[in-house]
Amino acid sequence: MPVRRLGLVRAGFALAALLVGENRIPHAPPGSETQAIQQPRDWTTVNVCQLVPGEAVARAVAGTLNETRPFQDKVITSCTYLITLKATGKPAGYIVRMQPETNFEELKKYTESPLTPVPGLGDGAYIFQDKGDGRFKLRVLKRGDLMFEATGDSAESTRKVADVVVAQLWKKT
Repeated sequence: MPVRRLGLVRAGFALAALLVGENRIPHAPPGSETQAIQQPRDWTTVNVCQLVPGEAVARAVAGTLNETRPFQDKVITSCTYLITLKATGKPAGYIVRMQPETNFEELKKYTESPLTPVPGLGDGAYIFQDKGDGRFKLRVLKRGDLMFEATGDSAESTRKVADVVVAQLWKKT
């Protein structure tokens, strides 16, 4: 057999061995590789008002729910909760925004107000009073899932809203 032809035969045997060997490698059952990794959320279908019921938010801030207003976009979804506070009889608004977890650190870069870490919420959390609108904003991270921002007129009420969000979203974990 000429040398050139011998090389082709050996290459053919090597290829056949690889193909046969490929079939002997155990394969994971379909879908098993995605069990540990959560699929990214489709923010155009997430309804925060359904995930975090207005009645739960109203209870947390000692108020009566008047209305919820959902908003959805490609990378952010939110719910505005319009509540009348029982103590004052005055209306108050609270907002919960959910978005990809990568925004948690990115938003820090653009926040001018001092950030105060908040222990006990998710995989990281911080609160600040926005210099622009004066509202308190608490951002919470859940690694491998999402981040959310709760806003309110005081640090205390904003923390109460964030506690409701955590209880609703992560009660099974």
